[in-house]
Amino acid sequence: MSDSPAANTSGNRKNPLAPGIKDAATLKEAALFLGWIAALVLIAALCWFLTQSFRSNLLQKAVNRVLEQSGDSRRLGEAVSPETQHLSFSGIGSWYTMEAQDKTVPGGTKVFVFVFIGEGTFFPCAAVLSPEGKVQEFIPLNSHGERMIKRVSPGILGIYTRRIEEAES
Repeated sequence: MSDSPAANTSGNRKNPLAPGIKDAATLKEAALFLGWIAALVLIAALCWFLTQSFRSNLLQKAVNRVLEQSGDSRRLGEAVSPETQHLSFSGIGSWYTMEAQDKTVPGGTKVFVFVFIGEGTFFPCAAVLSPEGKVQEFIPLNSHGERMIKRVSPGILGIYTRRIEEAES
């Protein structure tokens, strides 16, 4: 047995291309792991994109049910495609038209349904916009939201109002 330095260095050589990886097998395992992660992200993105209309219909039915239970005559109409209407800010919510059974809602009224973040809590909310693009009111869509919307400062409501109005114009 030789104790020469040349005999002991074969197993301790470092890979100059990937520091911390000792051999090709470890590099292969890391590449496979990253490949699985990328594939799962790709599958999730495709599912999210391909089910958008289905999710939009479910959201519309849920919001209409809440409006009906609260005694409001207004209902969400069809979903507004952000691409055709040149609407932005749609990554965090959905745009709809608004209809009323008693025709009290003027034509061209839009609604932005989103998650409101106030005082560290989340609650679903709808912002009703006039045909001119101004936010008329915020409608909380659950009982917790009704309590929270009263406690949110006017400055926070102003920030949401400005962002929604800018997105609509």
